[in-house]
Amino acid sequence: MEKTEILRKIKETEQKIEEEIRQAEEEKKRKIFAAKEEARKIIEDANKEAEKIKQEIIEKAKAEVEKEKEKIREQKLAEINEMVRKGESRIGEVVEELYNEFVRMIENA
Repeated sequence: MEKTEILRKIKETEQKIEEEIRQAEEEKKRKIFAAKEEARKIIEDANKEAEKIKQEIIEKAKAEVEKEKEKIREQKLAEINEMVRKGESRIGEVVEELYNEFVRMIENA
């Protein structure tokens, strides 16, 4: 094998290696890009799922608050109705006391 032949083969081998390195670099860039895109998609999907769960929790909490408000409203309404009932049951009694007091004031005047 001649010296020129050896040099030519060395040069071809170097070019082949450089081409393989360039292709490997391009493949590396493609894989990194694909991995970043996949990570971005995973994060985006996770954010959407988190937002959905958050909304479900908020809606559930609102429903519970409304239920509790209705329970308290009904309870207070029952208390008010009881006070009204007691007040109405004493109207005759109070009117009679006022009448008797009025009569006493007139008799003592």
